[in-house]
Amino acid sequence: MKKLLSCFSMLIIAGMLMSSFSYAAGDVYYSRCNLKVIKGGQISWVNWQATKDIVPVGTKLEVTHNGSSATAVDVATGKSYIIDVGSDGDVFLQKFLSKEKVEIDQFPSSVQQEINKAFAKVGMTKEQTYIAMGPPAWAGNKTHVMTYNEIIKEDLWTYKRRRFSKNIGVSFGDDGRVDRTEGIWGK
Repeated sequence: MKKLLSCFSMLIIAGMLMSSFSYAAGDVYYSRCNLKVIKGGQISWVNWQATKDIVPVGTKLEVTHNGSSATAVDVATGKSYIIDVGSDGDVFLQKFLSKEKVEIDQFPSSVQQEINKAFAKVGMTKEQTYIAMGPPAWAGNKTHVMTYNEIIKEDLWTYKRRRFSKNIGVSFGDDGRVDRTEGIWGK
C-alpha cells in the first residue's frame, strides 16, 4: 500500500510539473512586441535598441523553450532566433511571446506608425510602448528577473541603446501614458 501511494504521489507531481511547461517544442506563438535582433540571430533580455534588425510584433513563431533560452523560428521565412529569456521559466518568456496575436490596427494610425518605427512617443500607453520598444532593461530592477506584468506596473523604464552609450528613458504619468522620453533617436 505504501509503495502504491508513493507511485501515485510521484505521478501527481510529474503531472503537475509537466502541466507547468506551456512552451512545448514546436508550439506556435506570436511576438508580443518588436524584438530587437543582434548579430547571429540573438534576441537578448537587454533588448538593445540600436540594432537595425527587428522581428515585428505579431510575427508567427514556432518556439522551443529550454531553461533561460528559447529557439524561435519565423514560420513565414524559416529564419531562426535564439531568445535569451533572462531567467528560467515560461513566465519570463512571456515578456517576448504571446499565444494570441497582438494586433496593432486597433490603435490610431499615428501610434501604429511609431510602433512600426519601434519608438515611444508622449501620449502612448504602457502597452503601446511595450509593443513598440519591447521589454526595457530596467524598470525598478533589472528586468531579467521581472515578468511582463511586473514591468507594466512600473512607471519609469530604461532601455539600453548599446554598450557604453546613452540610455533611453521612458516615463509614465499617473494615467499610464508616456509623459516624457529621453534619448530616443528619430524624434
